[in-house]
Amino acid sequence: MGIRRGMNWSVFGIFAVIIVGFIIAGFFVSSDAKTDDGHPLNIFFWAMAGMFLLSNLGILAWVGLSNRRRDRIEKTWFDAQAEILEVSETGTYINNQPKLRFRFYVNSPVHPPCEVVHKQVIPLTLLAQLQVGKTITVKVNPDDPQDIMVL
Repeated sequence: MGIRRGMNWSVFGIFAVIIVGFIIAGFFVSSDAKTDDGHPLNIFFWAMAGMFLLSNLGILAWVGLSNRRRDRIEKTWFDAQAEILEVSETGTYINNQPKLRFRFYVNSPVHPPCEVVHKQVIPLTLLAQLQVGKTITVKVNPDDPQDIMVL
């Protein structure tokens, strides 16, 4: 059930074309050409290429770190069974997907059974599987029984 962030490489390809276009434009524009506020146009083009490049590298780093964190959780946290006692909306939507508040009764192999309140963004396609009374598998932090992740 987990969400792994993936790359849409075609979008990065489009941005690569834009970056290369700005770099080439910086070389082909006349050195006397100026922007509306009097700065050299070729420097402006190269600065735009740099901003596009840095934003793309930032996105790649964020996705990589996010996926690395998820991989670490999947390897080091324990599987546990959690009965869904309550599901409610928080009113927050991220990318048109609701952030839900769950109340679980978690039966973990490393902690005594306990109730846990957990909030997580859940894809709309999985809402039917997360009904009150169902038992699902979650990951539990070995150091903190209140820290869980719905898979």
